[in-house]
Amino acid sequence: MKVMIDTNIFISAVLFPNGRASDALKKAFMPPFRPMTCEYVIDELRRKFHEKFPEKMESLESFLSSSCSVMQIVETPSNMMEKEKLVRDEKDRPILRAALSSRVDLFLTGDKDFLESEVNDPRIISVTEFLSL
Repeated sequence: MKVMIDTNIFISAVLFPNGRASDALKKAFMPPFRPMTCEYVIDELRRKFHEKFPEKMESLESFLSSSCSVMQIVETPSNMMEKEKLVRDEKDRPILRAALSSRVDLFLTGDKDFLESEVNDPRIISVTEFLSL
């Protein structure tokens, strides 16, 4: 089961390694799940850490180095898809586009713009829901 992982899950897991997002991320890395993210998320992670947590950049790079070896990183298509208009925040739309083009089964996020959207394929799932699977 392919699981696209959103930026906020990675941020929470790096900043709070004993938290629920970290637990969800660990679960996503275990069978039957196949963890995925997109180039856009990786770029966004680096940008956000550089702006907000520059002292944690080394932790982020270490985390990415170990994670990327077991996680599929997919391209972020440049062509918009009609379904992505269901997400309020335009900056989030490329991530949904990557999830759609990769045909993921689940999209793991804590972002209300995704969770409150009317997108149901892929299934957009919160940390709590994912941990209860």
